[in-house]
Amino acid sequence: MEPRKVDIEQLAWSWSEEPGLEQLTVTRTHSSGEVIEIPVARIKGTRPGPQMTVMSGMHAGEYSGILAAQKLINDVKPDELTGTLFIIPVISTKAFMERNMQLNPIDQKEVHFIRPGNPDGTYSDMLIDTLFDIVKESDYLIDSHAGEMAQSLMSWVPVPMRGANELSSRSLELARGFAVEYVEPRYDLPSIPPFCVALLNAGIANIWVECGKNGVPTDEDIAIHFDGYIAALQTMKMLSGDAARPRQKLLKGTRSQINSEQSGVWHPIVKEGDVVEAGQYLGKLTDYFGNTLEEFHAPNKALVLYYWSNPAINAERRPHGYDWHNGLVSLLDLED
Repeated sequence: MEPRKVDIEQLAWSWSEEPGLEQLTVTRTHSSGEVIEIPVARIKGTRPGPQMTVMSGMHAGEYSGILAAQKLINDVKPDELTGTLFIIPVISTKAFMERNMQLNPIDQKEVHFIRPGNPDGTYSDMLIDTLFDIVKESDYLIDSHAGEMAQSLMSWVPVPMRGANELSSRSLELARGFAVEYVEPRYDLPSIPPFCVALLNAGIANIWVECGKNGVPTDEDIAIHFDGYIAALQTMKMLSGDAARPRQKLLKGTRSQINSEQSGVWHPIVKEGDVVEAGQYLGKLTDYFGNTLEEFHAPNKALVLYYWSNPAINAERRPHGYDWHNGLVSLLDLED
């Protein structure tokens, strides 16, 4: 049976009062005529308790979290659950169906960096405002990401550390069950996506998980997302059992990014997870014939979080000033 479509204004009274699994497609029509559709599953447990949201597909080519979220819908049973679990497997459904990377195909915006509260703005503004309306009653939220086709990404979990100490502590607890090498507490406000800040301001402990690369959803990466969800639910006493506690290291440093100011063909020599020294050679940009246009070096000692593995670099294409098409290497400058 196809899930019911429910306008965002009707969502609050569209859910059943009974425990169980329900699936709805939440809709909202933008002034352009484009329709937002966000699939939402709700699993209401047989015992009262907190509310957690697991969501994925904010960037539509980040598939490992999407498939893990689908598995979560099928595997968590209401009679095993304390509280309520909301699962949004694909946020940017229009981008997903167009196989679009990173930027929304309607207005070319990067939705992770949009703050909710502007439903009269562009399509992406309304999409994020609608998403926030869906999740705003949550106590906890996990947002799954990965590397899309052009990104070779190291798996790690950034944790926004703003607001009350208790809120930050709960956010860190959400991250502790993911089998990744690094957890990165972020204190610097500019390094925290505005959507995450809005969640914190609403009292919602939250993390985002980066696991998977090059748009390929491997079984291992899907399992890291899924097992991390289960551990978070167990940590918050929503599922029984002892939560996994894999070995993790805390990352401390400042984000930086190497971009190209000219278009060309990118030849990286670094890999995700490498630690590079100040001045170390990272790769070169050539013209179509292979003639070197520029060489790039690390400005500081840094960890390579991800690099653009796709050689096509288009410095002219910067919608809304965003540097997705001319990015080369994303770094975390390491503090001694």
